[in-house]
Amino acid sequence: MADEKLNLPDNYLLWLDSLENEAYAEFDEREWEIASREELQELLEIDDYEVAYIDQANLYVKLIQDITGDTTTMDDAGNRIPLARIGSWLTIGYDNEDLLCVDPADNYSVWGFYPNEGGDVEKLADNLDEFLEGLELLE
Repeated sequence: MADEKLNLPDNYLLWLDSLENEAYAEFDEREWEIASREELQELLEIDDYEVAYIDQANLYVKLIQDITGDTTTMDDAGNRIPLARIGSWLTIGYDNEDLLCVDPADNYSVWGFYPNEGGDVEKLADNLDEFLEGLELLE
């Protein structure tokens, strides 16, 4: 059964539980550190705010909006994406300062969210199953 706090599909949580504590994976020539179930619930301090790892996107969206006043950002295809939508994404991993997120409202599509690049986003996979199929675990 899925941990209700995490709001992630059961098959993803089962896959996550099968991994070592620190998992690194490559998807589409990009390496990501995948957060464990425990890490997803850990509290982080970001710019004097405390937030659960899984909820980082929401905090970054608020910070971007406070600084820029923007309500949208651009995806890799040049489409405007509302920052409010990104604020509902769940963070499941990272690479440097970039976040690996899923969008529960869009069949758990998988996205790269780049808060330090003005909040730009890039769709990586249409859903978590597609993401997992294209993923290569690194040793």
